Amino acid sequence: MRNFISSFSGKPINRNQIATGMYLCYMNARDLLDEAKLLKENGYYARALSLSILVLEELGKIPILCNMILCRPDDSKTWNQLWKELQSHRVKLEIITVYGKQLLQKLGKGFKSELPAGIGPLIDKFKQLGFYVNFHEDQFILPKDFAKDNYQWLDWLLVIADERILSFQQFHESLEKSEKFTDKGIEFFAAYTKARRKAKNRDELKKVLVDLISKQKPAEFD
Repeated sequence: MRNFISSFSGKPINRNQIATGMYLCYMNARDLLDEAKLLKENGYYARALSLSILVLEELGKIPILCNMILCRPDDSKTWNQLWKELQSHRVKLEIITVYGKQLLQKLGKGFKSELPAGIGPLIDKFKQLGFYVNFHEDQFILPKDFAKDNYQWLDWLLVIADERILSFQQFHESLEKSEKFTDKGIEFFAAYTKARRKAKNRDELKKVLVDLISKQKPAEFD
C-alpha cells in the first residue's frame, strides 16, 4: 500500500503514460455510467446518484492529464500541483463544468446540458450522501431516504454524464485515439505559445485562441 500511495508523489510522466491515463479514465467513467444506470433500473437510487457523480469526477481527470503534456520534466512545483489536483474531488468536479466546450462544439460533438459553475462542492456532498448514513433535521437518515427526495437530480446527472461520455468518445474510446489527442494537444499548445508571444493584450490573446480552435478539423480525430 505504501508503494501504491507513493506513485502519486508528483513525479513526471511521459507522453505515452499521459495518453494511457486519459484512455483508462474515459473507459472507467463509461463503466461507472453503465453501473449507475443498472442501479437505477433496480431501484438503488442513492448509489446510482453517487456513481453518476463519480462519472463526472473521473472524466475531470482527463483535463488535468492534458495539462501534464506541457509540463517540463524538471518543473517539480507544477508536477506536484497537478498530482494534487488529480486527487482532489473538488477540483475535478469544477473542471468538468467548463472543460472543452468550445472545442467540442467546433468538432460537432459537444454537449447541450450545462453544469453551473460552482456546483462542484454541492454534488460532491450529494455523492457522499448517496453512500453513507448522515444526520439531518435531528435524526440519522439512510442514503435511500435522502435519494427519494432527489430523483430529479439523479435523472439530470445521468443526462449530464451521458452527454460528456459521448463527447469524449471521439478522443478517448481507444488508446490510439488518446495518443492522437495527446499529439494534437502538443501541436496545439506549441502553436498557441508561439502566437501568444505576439499578442499585445488580452483581447488579442483571446482572438488567437479562438482562431486556433476554429482551425481544428473533426476528421483529424476520427
